[in-house]
Amino acid sequence: MKGLGGAMAMFTKKETERKNLETVQQSIDTKYNKAQFAEARQFDRLEKDILAAILLEEKTYTVQEAQQHIQQFMNEEAQ
Repeated sequence: MKGLGGAMAMFTKKETERKNLETVQQSIDTKYNKAQFAEARQFDRLEKDILAAILLEEKTYTVQEAQQHIQQFMNEEAQ
C-alpha cells in the first residue's frame, strides 16, 4: 500500500497542475472592457491612464492585448 500512496500523490499533483494550466489559459483568453481595466489591480496608475486614453468603449481586449497597447504607446512616446 505504501507504493500506491505515492502513485496517488503523483496523480493528484499532475491533475492539479493540469487544472492550474487550464485556469491560466482561460484567464489569458478572457476579454475585458475598458471599465474593467480601469479597476484592475494588475496595472499601475500610469498604465490605467494609458488604457483609458487608447482603448475603445465598445470593444473588449485580453490582458495580453492591453499590455501590447501600453507597450506600443510607450514606444511611440519615446520616439
